[in-house]
Amino acid sequence: MSIVQLAVSHGDPEKNIRMVINTLESALKRRCDVVVLPELWNATYPVTDPRILVKDNSHVLDTIGRLAKRHKAWIVAGSMAIATKRGNRNRCYVYSPDGDRVFYDKIHLYPGMKEPNLFSGGSSLGIVPIAGILCGVMICFDMEFPEVPRALGEKGAVVFFVPGAWRREHIRLWRTLLIARAIENQVFVVGVNRCDKGKNFSFGGQSMIIDPFGDVLVHLGENQTIESVSLDLSLVDEARRKNSIVSSKRPALYRKWK
Repeated sequence: MSIVQLAVSHGDPEKNIRMVINTLESALKRRCDVVVLPELWNATYPVTDPRILVKDNSHVLDTIGRLAKRHKAWIVAGSMAIATKRGNRNRCYVYSPDGDRVFYDKIHLYPGMKEPNLFSGGSSLGIVPIAGILCGVMICFDMEFPEVPRALGEKGAVVFFVPGAWRREHIRLWRTLLIARAIENQVFVVGVNRCDKGKNFSFGGQSMIIDPFGDVLVHLGENQTIESVSLDLSLVDEARRKNSIVSSKRPALYRKWK
């Protein structure tokens, strides 16, 4: 797996698209099975300018699909500002090695970045099988709501992908939440953040990969970079056998408390 921590150019969506395609191709040349991008790499914040929107039939989406097919890899394409017939979405596309794509729309829109001014929130869980492994997708602010990762875990997901655009001044929350979500669900968590710095907002980087024990496998700095790592999926069963968090849950009791 390769994670791609990006510095987005402010005020130039077309430049960002070209940069991401080139960087994505560089990551794919590492011959990894999965490549992961951060949140809203085609946009700058606050997201109030409709010119950042890409149509859901854009050639950009097809270009990423061709890259996935050419390199026979899965691409968790972060998220983009997408215009659809049902409204604007903060959307993560996941591409298969055949070039096909499915998507997840961010459920919880972050008021601090004015996302509700431009987007409508999604309502479906981001569950997708990747290379035969059931995975979950959350986008940034979604991670603050434990109901989302809990539901993903209950559906059987063992790897959570979290594309993010997490601000530098709040980066300790990013680190803490990624580790907490891995521990409480006994899964791998792959958080990929932006690292650009601007007049209005700066993003803190520090993309991380956490194993089901809560141990940090990868922890990047604050600059644009690509990092590759292999995940030992047997650690999911090992963690659940040794720590028994998942098997000790009492959902019937929890429902009585509502």
